[in-house]
Amino acid sequence: MIWTGHTRTVATTADLAATLEEITIQTSTGLPMAVTVLPAGHEHLTPYDDDFPDCLEVGLGHPERAFVRWMGHDGGYGYQPDLPPGPAGLRFDYGGQPIHPEPHELRVSPPAARHAVEEFITTGQRPTHLLWQPAQ
Repeated sequence: MIWTGHTRTVATTADLAATLEEITIQTSTGLPMAVTVLPAGHEHLTPYDDDFPDCLEVGLGHPERAFVRWMGHDGGYGYQPDLPPGPAGLRFDYGGQPIHPEPHELRVSPPAARHAVEEFITTGQRPTHLLWQPAQ
């Protein structure tokens, strides 16, 4: 997992829970974080590398909203159909720079975003508990 100023290898569900809690605590004094979740062994790559693997980008740390972006084949944003679009103007820290997800990209609750990370780390596949809309 990679987020502003940090790289962490997560090997167990306990490691994952501790890392997600650390991210949440860090955001309590600043912006929520955009986190890149890569398969083990790929932490050194960037999205500009030819062999960049399928991965997730997840917005964590806001008390009510999150985003889950699949960076792979059939990429797009995950959403919960029963959750309306999020608030306009919500910002996340992405490598020290603010990003502004669109309201339709913020149709994920924080627990569902955490579940997406858990599922990806376990399966290496796009999470199945969310529906998906193409990235625009």
